[in-house]
Amino acid sequence: MITEIKERIGVNVFFSDRKIKILWFIWRGKKYFVKKITFFWKTSEGEKKKYCFALSNGIDVFEISFIPENLVWYLEKIHTQ
Repeated sequence: MITEIKERIGVNVFFSDRKIKILWFIWRGKKYFVKKITFFWKTSEGEKKKYCFALSNGIDVFEISFIPENLVWYLEKIHTQ
């Protein structure tokens, strides 16, 4: 089942050598640890660039996005079994 969320989240991320590692994110007061980035893509909203990630915690898949112009992360969707 896919649930649309589209809410701001807090993200702990590590940048190194032009690579990104997302460690965890907080949504509605709960911390979700990331085991793997399963997919990455770029898109845009008007003139704003948007970087999108599919993340797995080992159970569910989360789609999150980052808009660098305003330094905001969003939880877009959750894919549950």
